[in-house]
Amino acid sequence: MKRTLAIALLGLLASSRAWAQATLEQDIIKLEQTVTDAQFKKDRAALERLLADDYLYTHSNGSVLNKAQEIAESMSSDVQWTDSKFADLKVRIFGDVAVLTGEQTIQGTAKGYVPGPRRITDIFVRRSGRWQWLGGQATLEPTK
Repeated sequence: MKRTLAIALLGLLASSRAWAQATLEQDIIKLEQTVTDAQFKKDRAALERLLADDYLYTHSNGSVLNKAQEIAESMSSDVQWTDSKFADLKVRIFGDVAVLTGEQTIQGTAKGYVPGPRRITDIFVRRSGRWQWLGGQATLEPTK
């Protein structure tokens, strides 16, 4: 009886951890979309909150931007995004760090922007109980 109860409790614990992991993965995907929406809407306050102070991103055009530069570029009238689609998103969690990989296709115009899908790797960090975008990189996919 004790053995059956122990096995049942272990099974319950494992399933609750798997559920928590899946929920956290979905939260990171939602955060990715929230950041993209803030960039599209030119929502400076949201970007200030969502990007970590030590944010650093390497864009597919080769530019490397810190938090202040990323926000300034997002607010620029030279940047006019109209649509974004994500595909093949995967999230891996390492304690207080999450790594999101996948594909993003953005429509619109920006200085140095080359159209086409990109492979993305975005890094999120949990500090003081909340997740922020720490940075990452985007690589233009080769034409087929």
